[in-house]
Order: sequence, then structure tokens, then C-alpha cells
Amino acid sequence: MLEIAALVVSLVALAVTGAVSFRQLRLTEHANTLPVLVDLFREHRSVRLAQARQVVHEQLSAYDLSAGLAGLPEDDRHLVRELAWFYDNLGALVAHGVVDIEPVSGYLGGSVISVWESLQPLVQAERAKRARNAMPDPNRWQEYFENLYHLVRETPADRARAGTHLWRLPQH
Repeated sequence: MLEIAALVVSLVALAVTGAVSFRQLRLTEHANTLPVLVDLFREHRSVRLAQARQVVHEQLSAYDLSAGLAGLPEDDRHLVRELAWFYDNLGALVAHGVVDIEPVSGYLGGSVISVWESLQPLVQAERAKRARNAMPDPNRWQEYFENLYHLVRETPADRARAGTHLWRLPQH
């Protein structure tokens, strides 16, 4: 009987140790992710990227997107390229597990979707232009951004927010 009690105590101790180790691992992951997310969210709120989003939403339709980036005036081209690179870089971090999709979708999901849908014709034209110029792997241009768009569509912002145990507002 004493052996069974010792075995039960050992199993309970093993389970508690495993649970504590798992929790510690999650805390470490969050500690490593937090500065990355804070910097990304800060950059997204920057004046420059806000101007870029304004160009995308208010001016892009007036340009010839079939010419790719070349169809934009120089100042707007720089802004749009910077915004696309931001989302492409963010998409790379999500795709490789550096950053979870839930906080990205919960905070930036609407922007990811609206910007991608506005830029998609330009991205397709740019990829075609790169293919004609024999650039290596032309379809890779903005591929992480495109993948991020699909991930956000699979994990909509309202579901990402509601999925956290600390969200109290109703879904829209």
C-alpha cells in the first residue's frame, strides 16, 4: 500500500511539474513576442504608414494599377511600397511562428484585409512585370502579405478578440 501511495505522489508531482513547466514556457514565449508586437503596432500607427493607408483607401483607385508600382506617382509609390513591405514582414513573422495570428488579427485584421484587397491588382501586375523581367521567383513578391490576408480571413478580428478569456465586449 505504501508503494502505491508513493507512486501516486510521484505521478502527482510529475503532473504538477509538467503543468508548471508548460506555463513557464508560455510565459517565456509571450515575453519574447511582446516587444515585437509593441514595435509592430507602434509602427502601424506611425504618421507615415497612416499616410500610406490613406493613399491606398482614398487615391489608389485613380491610378493605373495594371502598371504595378510604376503606375503610381513617386511619393505615393514609396508610401504604398513601405506599407506593403510592413504587412509582408508582419506576414513572415506570423507564418514562421514568431508572432501569433490572434493579436495581429484582433488589432490589425481589418487593415490587413482592406489594404490587401485594394493592393491585390497592383501586386498581381508587379508580379507579372517581374516575371517578364526574368526576376527569380516573381510570384514571391508580397507572398507573406497575401498569406497573412488569408490567415486573417480564417481568424477574423472579432473572433480573435473574443477568443481571449479577457475579452468582455460582445461580437459585432
